[in-house]
Amino acid sequence: MKQTTSKEVTAEVYTSFVDTFFADSRSIVVGAGLQVVIVGSAWLDTGHPVYIVLIIAMLATAFLRLRQAEAYHRDRANRPPMDIDAQVRWATVWENRYMWLTGAATTQIGLYAFAALQVASSEYSIISSMIMVFGTFPTVVGRIYGSDRLAAVIVVTLMAPTAFGTVLRGDAAHILIAFLLIPYLLLVRTLVHDVRAAVLDAIQGRWKNQEIAERFDIALNNMSHGLIMFDGDLRVLVANKTARTLFEIPEHIDLEGRYFDAILRYGRARKVLSSRQVERLRRQLMPMILEGGANKRFVLNDGRHVEFKSNPRAFSGAVLTFEDITERINAEKQMVNMARYDALTGLPNRSYFATLIAERLKQKATNGDCMLVMLDVDDFKHVNDTLGHSQGDALLRAVANRLKDFHLRDILISRQGGDEFMIFIPDRPRDEPPGQIAELLRSTLTGVYTLSGEQVHVTVSVGLAASDRTSFDLTRMMVKADLALYRSKAQGKGVWSVFEESMDAEYKRRQMVKNELAKALDSDSLAVRYQPIVDAKTGKIVACEALSRWNHPELGDVSPAEYIPLAEEMGMIGKVSRSVLNRATLDCATWPEEVNISVNLSAIDFRRSRLLDEIDHAIRQSGISPRRLEIEVTESAVIANETEMLTVLRQIRERGIKVSLDDFGTGYSSLSYLHKLPLDKVKIDRSFVEGIESGQTPIALLRGVANLCRTLDLQVTIEGVSSDDQLNLVLATEGVSRIQGFALGPALPSQSILELARRTLLPVSPVRLVPKKPAAAS
Repeated sequence: MKQTTSKEVTAEVYTSFVDTFFADSRSIVVGAGLQVVIVGSAWLDTGHPVYIVLIIAMLATAFLRLRQAEAYHRDRANRPPMDIDAQVRWATVWENRYMWLTGAATTQIGLYAFAALQVASSEYSIISSMIMVFGTFPTVVGRIYGSDRLAAVIVVTLMAPTAFGTVLRGDAAHILIAFLLIPYLLLVRTLVHDVRAAVLDAIQGRWKNQEIAERFDIALNNMSHGLIMFDGDLRVLVANKTARTLFEIPEHIDLEGRYFDAILRYGRARKVLSSRQVERLRRQLMPMILEGGANKRFVLNDGRHVEFKSNPRAFSGAVLTFEDITERINAEKQMVNMARYDALTGLPNRSYFATLIAERLKQKATNGDCMLVMLDVDDFKHVNDTLGHSQGDALLRAVANRLKDFHLRDILISRQGGDEFMIFIPDRPRDEPPGQIAELLRSTLTGVYTLSGEQVHVTVSVGLAASDRTSFDLTRMMVKADLALYRSKAQGKGVWSVFEESMDAEYKRRQMVKNELAKALDSDSLAVRYQPIVDAKTGKIVACEALSRWNHPELGDVSPAEYIPLAEEMGMIGKVSRSVLNRATLDCATWPEEVNISVNLSAIDFRRSRLLDEIDHAIRQSGISPRRLEIEVTESAVIANETEMLTVLRQIRERGIKVSLDDFGTGYSSLSYLHKLPLDKVKIDRSFVEGIESGQTPIALLRGVANLCRTLDLQVTIEGVSSDDQLNLVLATEGVSRIQGFALGPALPSQSILELARRTLLPVSPVRLVPKKPAAAS
């Protein structure tokens, strides 16, 4: 509400005072009539014509005042809306007009007193004139106090002729009376001022109280909480709009003085409350209103949640407040839901899944078997990368919906994170072995999913572990199901596995290998062996491929096929590559200049920001020429991040380092990469060599690929040559630059490579070029 200023109050009071001047025209008529009668009686008493003149003047003035009042009311009715200052100016104009005519009327009364004292004196005229003069003063104090100027005009016009007539009498008594009129005049002025101040203070106080009451009413009826104030007998003193709305009580019904029970009956009549809820509210709220106590919550018929609170008043009674907390309750439920369920699929999350399993097991009083299944979507990252994360999310929701429709109804399903789901089956079906259930899950989830018009074929890998309910331990069972899932992934896509104890042994070995591998990498104890790469024409060693090897004191020789994937999983493949790169370049520095070194880097290596710095460091540390280093990259590494890979490979070649495409022919688009990649050499995969001696693999295929690479000015290395027959066929193939394989010798230590490089080899013939098991081999 807009606050009323003192200026606004004064202006409003002033315009109201001016309005009172013209409020009652009857007083003008009555006053003029009385004056004519009194003055006419003086004329009859004295017969002097001056009184006739005064009567005519009084009647004329009264007539003009009546016309003036009519003009005022017309003007007020027709005036446009005005601001405060304009209203004051308008009222001042009419005050001035009223003052002149009123001054004329009071002047005539003063002149009557002067005539009675000096012109036509009689006992009647003197007494009646004094009564008229002093009888007008109460009007000044009681009615004209709103205008200081008008009060002054009336007092002066009454007193001046009267005092002058009294002085002219000449005797001391009349002169004294004339001077005594002066303090009387001051007294009247003081009374006018005091009455005016008192009235203004009263009006301002009333308006302030009204303003406070209006503010309180606005605040009370706009507060979000319902409020009902009771006296000591539980009768309503105040009830706000929110309280009426809650119980649907119409505005026209006055609640003041009614008992709380009546409000409850209104709620029941409006079907906001049921009879049972009315009884409950009466039983629980009435003691709380009288005595106070803890907050109480109730649910109304329409589902709203309301919380009541009572605060006792200082003397008696109480204030009952209540709030619709439905949104808060819903928010709390939503927070609980968010803490328990996966936002994407609506399935229980990992932590709540464990709680549900514990509750379900408590409900199962009898012994029996249960199962825990862990599964994930094969190649889910490929869906995200090719179709986008929104489509990936849609796929996860679709998989979750299929799981919810699985034929075993009494199961618990959870999304563990990413593309991994877990299913708990508290009762193992007697007629369905674990493997059959795993296959049913796999076949249920495998198939074509339509995602916004895109069709995606999906397979899943499944791992299952079974246990009796009495000895079920979720943590242990998750490990077993995860081991079974790991076995499924190792076997390929769309495969299921049931946990076997042998998997536990594999898991323990895997964990041991991971732990020992971390130690070996920290101590840089992995070894490097070198497989010779010979020139197809001269038979001389021209390069070696650096191969990581690990011999553990307890585990023995650990295959790279076992520990390299573990290093990638642990995020330590960069340490392996860095170790091989540094050792290989240092060893290469001890070999003849004609022998280069080839190092294979993984896709993960090419995503590391420090790769180029590590290559530069290895070259500087060893002192070899950059041209003696060859970096091998597989097609799968290129596919993982083609754009970034091309940038890094170009920067490697700009350093003078050679780049080779390893395992050529095994990728998805081999021929396109021969054109796209900045290559110097191509290493043809062993799959082109296996079976060529028996005709199982057409030799023409090898020749075609070799000729294609040669036309692109790329050196060709044939990998995996493992027998003399294969070696002879490869040597007879045009376009082959280099040969690598077991037929030429196994991977050797650096010293053995140095000895072989120093030996003079015979011209190329269809026999092995290097002994398979030289004395220095390890």
